[in-house]
Amino acid sequence: MSLKYNVEQVTSNHFVLPKVGTMKCHVDAFLNQNLYEKTEENLWNQAYESASYEGAIGMYLMPDCHLGYSIPVGGVLVTENTIVQAGSGYDISCGVIYAKTDLAISDVVGFALRKKWVDAVDQRIATGYTAKTSKIAAKEKVKTEDILRYGAKALGISEDKCERQYIPIPDIDLTKISKAYDKCNPQLGSVGGGNHFIELQAGDDGNIWIMIHCGSRGYGWQTANHFFYAGAELRGLPSNRREQSWLYADEELGREYWAYHNSAANYAIANRHLIVKGIREATQEVLKTDIHIFYEISHNLVQEETLVLPNGETKKGFVHRKGATRAFPSGHPSLKGTKWEDTGHPVLIPGSMYDGAAILYPKDSYKSGCSVNHGSGRLMARGQAKRELETLQSDIDAEMREVERTICGINIKGIATNTEKTPLDECGHVYKSLDEVLSVLEQEGIAKVDTRLWPIANIKGCD
Repeated sequence: MSLKYNVEQVTSNHFVLPKVGTMKCHVDAFLNQNLYEKTEENLWNQAYESASYEGAIGMYLMPDCHLGYSIPVGGVLVTENTIVQAGSGYDISCGVIYAKTDLAISDVVGFALRKKWVDAVDQRIATGYTAKTSKIAAKEKVKTEDILRYGAKALGISEDKCERQYIPIPDIDLTKISKAYDKCNPQLGSVGGGNHFIELQAGDDGNIWIMIHCGSRGYGWQTANHFFYAGAELRGLPSNRREQSWLYADEELGREYWAYHNSAANYAIANRHLIVKGIREATQEVLKTDIHIFYEISHNLVQEETLVLPNGETKKGFVHRKGATRAFPSGHPSLKGTKWEDTGHPVLIPGSMYDGAAILYPKDSYKSGCSVNHGSGRLMARGQAKRELETLQSDIDAEMREVERTICGINIKGIATNTEKTPLDECGHVYKSLDEVLSVLEQEGIAKVDTRLWPIANIKGCD
């Protein structure tokens, strides 16, 4: 039976896969007709399997969704009493931080100036999969134990600048997973590779912003890997199916995973804020201005949250956002007493190194599990992109150098980068249209785009 063609359309931007077979709940998918038609049967099979996990009470697909492992990227799984490690994946607490400069777009029109900024940041912040300690991390001299336990609080960052300043963890031996712990100091303050980046952006509010996208680096990866194997052994799964393992929250391994998972989240949160410190130095030196942290948020995380039910009642549940971003609207009980109580908290959405990014505010997001997309969503796998786009390398490089946009009446040309050639697996051709993805959220009333931003300088980690 085809799951895709068993899907029912509710509105022009909302599809539902009914509860069938082993599913414990139905799947709500927020897609327009075009995005739905482009989905593959394998994606719906994966959504089916996600909704079949022990304890599943809600499953959602965001408009950037695509095939992942175990849980789709752009998938949100809500459970009672169970934790599915694939809900965070290997890059636990991958996320975004935005900082705002005091500059207008007219201040950075010159390509050479933006390239100088790229080089200055590159000197201070380590990039790539094998990145060693950034200069800024060595300067700060923060203790690894404090970073893992207290996240941004260990750096003196206030709560209103973070989705979570830190996540409390029990008194455990954080050196136990040595392959993870040994990565902490060498990679602190670094960006990593793949789709991670630092970007200078021009916003349709007339301001210049800086976006950082990275996660928990080797500490998070090794932590996740350790518990995938341990979880598979506990559930009686072969090692080649380890990414399908799950845990009861109250069993010994579940409690242990939860503690280490949250320490990795704390590391990622602190890592992003630490990178800002290095970028501040470069920005002051080259652009002669300061930067101000706006907000920081994760989009690869499992957290126990207050769920608001249709009748207004609340309960606790584990929300797994695999490549999805939390979106608490105004009035959400978890925002009470915070700066964002009346507006909902900001949601930071990276797109591609060509197509840009956006800042959203949640509206009627309860219908989507208080979640939205985490980007624009991939159209091509990395290997496929490198093979199929190889003959277009020079054209794609030219596209990055020569793109011209008029933003708030200012014409600005080219995207300055730190790479000689544009990474084919990260170029604009491999991603969905960010504006199409965002339009689904707006038309469905889930969120509102507050600021649209376009890249004018980009730093990628490429080994």
